Amino acid sequence: MSDKATSVRCMLLQLTSLNLLIPNSAVAEIIGYSTPRALSDTSDWFPGVVLWCGVFVPVVVVEEMCNVGSAQVSPRARIAIVYNPEKDPDLPYIGIQMLDIPRAYLAETESMESGSDENLSPYLITRVDDEQLARVIPDIDRICADLKLEFNQGRIEELKR
Repeated sequence: MSDKATSVRCMLLQLTSLNLLIPNSAVAEIIGYSTPRALSDTSDWFPGVVLWCGVFVPVVVVEEMCNVGSAQVSPRARIAIVYNPEKDPDLPYIGIQMLDIPRAYLAETESMESGSDENLSPYLITRVDDEQLARVIPDIDRICADLKLEFNQGRIEELKR
């Protein structure tokens, strides 16, 4: 067995009341914030879609999905375009609304420990802590699954009208 520490290069997505930890490889791009184009009859956590590289990308507000507050939009707000881990051709990407520009973060097993997962939303896998700050790992699979209930090909046709 190797004594080498395991590390993963990540992005720390700063939200209003959460800090999400996502591997760099899961993020397609970080774009400037633009108000999502709203669709009718959607959940509060799904404000609408943005057009990115010719594709309508649904944007989610993770704080509202998790019932831990509401998102704020600051002048430094961004949207993280994240790959769908299921490689679903109907929903290849999702956008995650962020409060600020993300930071690079090297997640090292030596300096991280599991935090308390008590009362953690089903949209979050686990809490990880280090010497500086608590972070959470989102369940992108579950977020995408619930998003597909609200955003599908029929909704794309609604956008084209």
